[in-house]
Amino acid sequence: MSVHPTSGPAVSSEPQPVDPLSPTVNPAELDALRSGCPVSRTERGWWYLARHDDVLAATEDIPGYRASFRDPGVVVPDEEQFINEIPEPRHGEIRRLINSAIATHRLTRVEPFCRELCGELLDAMRESGTANDLTPSYIEPIPNNVIARLLGAEPTDYPRWLAWSEELVRGTYPTQYRNERGAGLAGAHPEFTAYVDALIADRRAEPRDDFVTRLLDTVIEGRRLTDVEARTQLVFLFISGNETTRHLIGNLLYRLAADPGLFATLSADRSLIPAAVEESLRLDPPVRFLLRDCTEARAPRGVPIVTGDKVVFGIEPANRDPERFEAPTEFRLDRGPDSRRHLSFGGGPHVCPGALLARLEARVAVEELLTRATGMRLRDGHAFENVPTFWARGPQSVPVDISWR
Repeated sequence: MSVHPTSGPAVSSEPQPVDPLSPTVNPAELDALRSGCPVSRTERGWWYLARHDDVLAATEDIPGYRASFRDPGVVVPDEEQFINEIPEPRHGEIRRLINSAIATHRLTRVEPFCRELCGELLDAMRESGTANDLTPSYIEPIPNNVIARLLGAEPTDYPRWLAWSEELVRGTYPTQYRNERGAGLAGAHPEFTAYVDALIADRRAEPRDDFVTRLLDTVIEGRRLTDVEARTQLVFLFISGNETTRHLIGNLLYRLAADPGLFATLSADRSLIPAAVEESLRLDPPVRFLLRDCTEARAPRGVPIVTGDKVVFGIEPANRDPERFEAPTEFRLDRGPDSRRHLSFGGGPHVCPGALLARLEARVAVEELLTRATGMRLRDGHAFENVPTFWARGPQSVPVDISWR
């Protein structure tokens, strides 16, 4: 469903009463902002786009916007720019290499590993005979083990770089390129970079048939990546391969635990699981918003945005836009082709390269749970608590009681 209004609501260059970047903002407040002022200023002076059509158009506008979570004025050396920060055409060259690591033919080999892993984790939970918090026992290990397998790291090391990833994304490095320990990845997060540097050194000395070796061997724009460039992209993949997928799986399992009817429906018809994954992505996006720097003057809905302005793509309200989705606040399994028109993986040519992998992991996580459980419910008295990452949505914990088969 796509309806384009002939006249839009008001827009404003003044900060609105609702701060859409606040971790405590609720969906109703964002919906009111979308309908009342779809292009607005935040308290930080950044522009916020809240309509689906505006956000989609902006994600497709590569010349006009460049991804950056950095604070205005922060300059990052070329070697330490994450893939989403690198401009074209170099972005496309590195992206093609990353895509090769998670191409469809490789995912067919990952699924059996993911399924076996999920089974082992669930069997361990069942054997423990106690109520479980799904976050450490099931949700966290899945994406971390899968990305370790894809990148060639030791799966047993995942607790270490899980902790490093959380430290990085929840600290000041993503916005300021530094923290209290120093500047750059090596200065701000020396343990993480030392681990990745050791992987690189090992592959330099003894190449293997894995992603790290391919990353080091591939010629991009007439030259191979330096060790610092390779480290930067590997750190990005370690983070993105576990952080957002963990929130996707957590949000979906939280809904299953909170809604016995949904659990029963999916148990009766496993073919509906992919639709449940998409609805979870739409209503509970693991990434609440995307940050961009305006690189060419633009005027969405007639509002002048100039070069250098920070622009926020509001994924949350865009995913509930009634101009795009019928009954947008309802969790529905019958949306058909509309089910994938959410923007939780971004849009345009820079759509998240890990989308297929994230969907696979979430689907398998639910399938294996339904194979072993007849029911699941949230522990009495539990209330949703969001992770302490300002741009993310995901449950800090999912304490449940499970009825095993």
